[in-house]
Amino acid sequence: MSNARYDCIILGGGAAGLFAASMLVKLTKGNSKILVIDGNDRCGKKLAMTGSGRCNLSNKEASAGKYHTDCPELLDACLKAFGSDDAIDFFENELGIVTVCDNGLYYPSTYRAQTVIDSFRFFLDESGVDMRLGSRCVKIAGDNGAYELTLKDGSVFSSANLIVASGGSTYPSTGSDGTGMTLLKGLVDPKDIVGFKPALTSLTSRMQGIKALAGIRCKGSVMLSDGSANLDSSEGEIIFSKEGGISGICVMDISGKAVRLLDKGGKPVVYVDLIGRTVEQTVEMLELRRRKFGSRQIASALSGMMPRVLCEFVCRLSGIDPSDSMGQLSDKDISLFASNICAMKIPIDGYGGNDKAQVASGGVKLSAMNSDMQYRRRKGLYIIGEALNVDGRCGGYNLQWAWSSAAAAAKGVAENV
Repeated sequence: MSNARYDCIILGGGAAGLFAASMLVKLTKGNSKILVIDGNDRCGKKLAMTGSGRCNLSNKEASAGKYHTDCPELLDACLKAFGSDDAIDFFENELGIVTVCDNGLYYPSTYRAQTVIDSFRFFLDESGVDMRLGSRCVKIAGDNGAYELTLKDGSVFSSANLIVASGGSTYPSTGSDGTGMTLLKGLVDPKDIVGFKPALTSLTSRMQGIKALAGIRCKGSVMLSDGSANLDSSEGEIIFSKEGGISGICVMDISGKAVRLLDKGGKPVVYVDLIGRTVEQTVEMLELRRRKFGSRQIASALSGMMPRVLCEFVCRLSGIDPSDSMGQLSDKDISLFASNICAMKIPIDGYGGNDKAQVASGGVKLSAMNSDMQYRRRKGLYIIGEALNVDGRCGGYNLQWAWSSAAAAAKGVAENV
């Protein structure tokens, strides 16, 4: 088939790819020939799922400390060059999306991800950007400003500038299945690639009896340890999963480090605060109930504090018979029970796979990139978003990275066309 040539080809029609195309239109005043390629029959398929469909666009607190990467310095510079204020300004004034800020988290005012996808689609269509959907790229050939992409249907496209926004390896049904790294293997030094691993995922445990807690939710905090040092912590809702383990936003925040520790042969432990109070405050609450409800069974006496099944679990963990009356508890029993409520020790032995993780860690090392997200060893090859070794916490951080890295690449391309 004939070879169609473009000023820039963007591989991937997700968040980063769509933003890169839109920003490039703005920077070149619509005078560049742009092609977006995506294997799905519609763009933004994974974006539609973000924030449970509400699309948490960004976070006022977006900074390098909220992410994991191999090059915090470049990440910090990129976020400062194009931060949350810049992203929201672009959505408001270029794409026409009205945004709202809810406790530092930005959303479209409709609280619908489809609003964002439609706004991208309308803008790019009106700007003359070509969209090639429903046929996956199977080969990238060429080097240093002369790239040729072959699609599954036999179509061939070429450009001096290629932006790879192929995503990571999570939610493979959306097309984010890690194949982007396979296509890059001929262009990127293997030493510059970190294998994909789930991040922002659930953690599993073979702790005896933990599966009985499935479905229980509580507000509290989690702290990750490697057995000798505290590695990370977060606060929020904690959910006990049917697989046996824990989930919830705060668990996902610490999960990336837990996954990496497990893969290195380590033994991560999560200490879970189930009640959001200090040990001293919890002891006082227990002592009060011992005085007032001493004749009741322990689970009944503590029904205002926690579900019965959770109470019985903590009793067994503390060596207490759940059928005992509250009045039978000694001061030592109460102290141990309070410690297990405020810092339940859960050994972690596994994690949710790519189909359960919201984001993947890994990708091309950020240290291998220039400030415009151009790969140092290949002129005209740009890599952005989740295809780079950057993963952030929950709360709009990963989408902000998509916008920041896409803006950097678009600026670099605009200077070359």
